[in-house]
Amino acid sequence: MKIVKVISIKNTTKLIEDASRILEHQKEISILKGENFNLFSILKMESKENATHSAFLGELLNPDGSHNMGNSFLKYFLEELESDHIDLESAKVKLEQHVGERNDKEKTGGRVDIYIYDRFDKSICVENKIDAPDQNVQIQRYCNHNIEKNTVYYLTLEGKEPKPKSKGELVSGEDFHLLSYSSNITTWLTKCAKEASNHPILRESIQQYIILIKKLTHQLTDSKMEQEILYLIAKNYSTTKALESNVKKAELNFTRRFLDDVKIELEKKLIIGWKIEVSKSLEEAWSGLTIKHENWPEKVYVKLEGQSKVPWSDSIYGIIGNKKNCNRELLNKELEAIEILKEGFKSNNVWPFYKTILHFGSDESRAELFNEKERMKLVKNLSDKLQNLSKACEEPLQRISKVNSTKEKFDIRNLN
Repeated sequence: MKIVKVISIKNTTKLIEDASRILEHQKEISILKGENFNLFSILKMESKENATHSAFLGELLNPDGSHNMGNSFLKYFLEELESDHIDLESAKVKLEQHVGERNDKEKTGGRVDIYIYDRFDKSICVENKIDAPDQNVQIQRYCNHNIEKNTVYYLTLEGKEPKPKSKGELVSGEDFHLLSYSSNITTWLTKCAKEASNHPILRESIQQYIILIKKLTHQLTDSKMEQEILYLIAKNYSTTKALESNVKKAELNFTRRFLDDVKIELEKKLIIGWKIEVSKSLEEAWSGLTIKHENWPEKVYVKLEGQSKVPWSDSIYGIIGNKKNCNRELLNKELEAIEILKEGFKSNNVWPFYKTILHFGSDESRAELFNEKERMKLVKNLSDKLQNLSKACEEPLQRISKVNSTKEKFDIRNLN
């Protein structure tokens, strides 16, 4: 058994060295071609499902899109789907199409990411997933829309199946269909780029997006390098599979170390009355790190949260204060004067103030977790921001807690 283990380690080391050599060469080629200058990456838009991916795909698919290529891109897309379901001449495209009020019990309604329809009331629903988790009965709801005239596609980076909570008993290939960015979308976009060969800005925009897709799906942009990697994998298949099966474990493990280090740094400075917790499972959606104070309102706190999972997506930080659980008018009044919160923070029903802070949805950012020096820089930066926000909110949130306490006492006296 010991001999087998030594051979396995040698094989693994050799495989990693050979793959690293090929990847380094690929980096050199990317620099020479100027592929590293990618607007989607520079603007931190790589993993935004609706703002980036659905928006870009929808614009290309739209016969009335700004590309001025008519329905040619849509035609290639339908060919990729092997679908004659839609009348090309009357086809239209809408994003975030409302298909009825959401009703999970009846399995109906919701908003479809990309919606294609024609004058015969036929439709195609494309559910686009990059990092976001599946919604409850989501695929079932879309399959129940426009029954007998509708086809549903589930688009992911690698063409994976939706979770059981989304598809229920539905079967892919029969009730709905799977699409992948790595194959279907890349093939379609390559045809689009060729079609746009006489329109340089459009062509290069599509090429940049193809480079982004290849980056997200871990494909090489140089065909020769790709063939070398494929040969290397074939030659070392068992070793490659062993490495592949442990990549996510490693990412999860080092993200846990990272957040534990952030917690340690925070506990050095937030001492009396403070409670800092890292979620038990970072594989669960919306997990992260929470900071609470004993004198704050019960359901108001500072949090770092993955969108949807810290190790593989963007993360936001800010103040949790769900409209259902707290007086948001009072909360906003007390916090609006805080200078930190005037610096690009947004608001929704759950977060009165939130802002993106981590970008582990990209391989480059995630790689920093495995570099001790870079990881500790991230720890310092994140712990400083969380501490500054927590300290800035300390007194305002305590005032709210006192107001709530006084109100409760008043209400009890009136009841008595």
